[in-house]
Amino acid sequence: MAALSVAVVLAGVPSVASAVPAQTAANESSGAIARVKTFRAPGTVSHLAVHWRGHRSARVRVALSRDGRHFGARHRVRLDELGEAAPGRETYGALMRARGARAVRVYTDRRLARASVLWLTDRGGAVRRSASAASVAQPGVTPRIDWGADESLRFDSTGKEVWPPAFYPVQKLIVHHTATQNRDPNPAATVRSIYYYHAITQGWGDVGYNFLIDEAGRIYEGRHTLDYPSGSSPTGEDAAGNGVTAAHASGFNSGTVGVALLGTLTNQDATPAARAALELLLAWESDRHGIDPQGSSLYTNPVNGTQKTFANISGHRDVGATECPGGVFYSTLPGIRSDVAALMTGTQPQPDFSLSVSPASRTVKRGKSTTYTVAVNRTGGFAASVSLGVSGLPPGATGSFSTNPTTGSSTLSVRTSSSTPTGTFALTVTGTAAGVTRSTSTSLQVNRR
Repeated sequence: MAALSVAVVLAGVPSVASAVPAQTAANESSGAIARVKTFRAPGTVSHLAVHWRGHRSARVRVALSRDGRHFGARHRVRLDELGEAAPGRETYGALMRARGARAVRVYTDRRLARASVLWLTDRGGAVRRSASAASVAQPGVTPRIDWGADESLRFDSTGKEVWPPAFYPVQKLIVHHTATQNRDPNPAATVRSIYYYHAITQGWGDVGYNFLIDEAGRIYEGRHTLDYPSGSSPTGEDAAGNGVTAAHASGFNSGTVGVALLGTLTNQDATPAARAALELLLAWESDRHGIDPQGSSLYTNPVNGTQKTFANISGHRDVGATECPGGVFYSTLPGIRSDVAALMTGTQPQPDFSLSVSPASRTVKRGKSTTYTVAVNRTGGFAASVSLGVSGLPPGATGSFSTNPTTGSSTLSVRTSSSTPTGTFALTVTGTAAGVTRSTSTSLQVNRR
């Protein structure tokens, strides 16, 4: 196994006013993999990421070991949601917590000529400063100096800034998830690790998001604009109010603000605290830049003139080939837009909920089963658990929910029998909570074979 040690502090870097001692140590192990290969950690690590040359469609899984001998369950390596759009032949897996791992076993369904494991050891502390509970005024944002950004990562060995900032009027607000761990015990360490992964491993010179929000509702300054002092609340703008260009949505970076929720929101919703902080941030941005949070408009890239009409508050998938910001959370965007509009008018949105089901239809062979994801989309601080039911099932078919009642999402499993007739059937999913009933529909097509 070859090991490449990556120095965190680069020689020749000028002193930076907000610079702090290096918070992240990094090493990288590389080698060819036929089907499986074990990589040994260089010591105690807090995070790791797997990336490989080519084969973006390769099915790569990892198993972690705390003693170097016994390995746990295999977990799929999701693609880094920003690295998906990276040019070139390198495929970047999502960052993951190492959980005290001493080794990682990498499995692949095809030969990889070179695969690498980036080992990261975070040495910084947690961030305890919470977002403020202001109205449409700017919510509290933790500046880079307070979450422990090592500003030397932004410069090359000659002292030149790798990615100098550029500023343009803000036209759109784009929401992401980071595809990292849920229930993260140290989100500040994850932010520092994302920063290193983007700035050094992927070669951008900085973090790709404008802002990041953890599950407790803390908002972190992302892309660097200027050296904000400790305790300040960065805007991500220049003196004229133009937003800094980040790297969160390829082709749509200039003139947009990218806000990433920490975690994976494919099968679960954002926490109430994260959603509240997101809505405050979006309301402040919308009010500041004259953006209608419930509208759609023509976006014009100020750099290359590319144009596209899409929602003013969008998910990453609206402008790129990605599942980001996760299916369950994406379905809640209509409610978020409504809440943001209410915050901007100074009115308190009424507690309510709606349901959404994905996909819009399923096809199943008679005698087999299939699943749908049902999401509860809350508005106005609605917090009650919702009891779910399904009607319209064909004869001989049954439906059950993985979590019922639920406050976030649930998996609807539909099982057919040998007696179930073929055809297309309209299913109605109903939710009831606090005297309120809401419903949505999907369809099931049953085939003979």
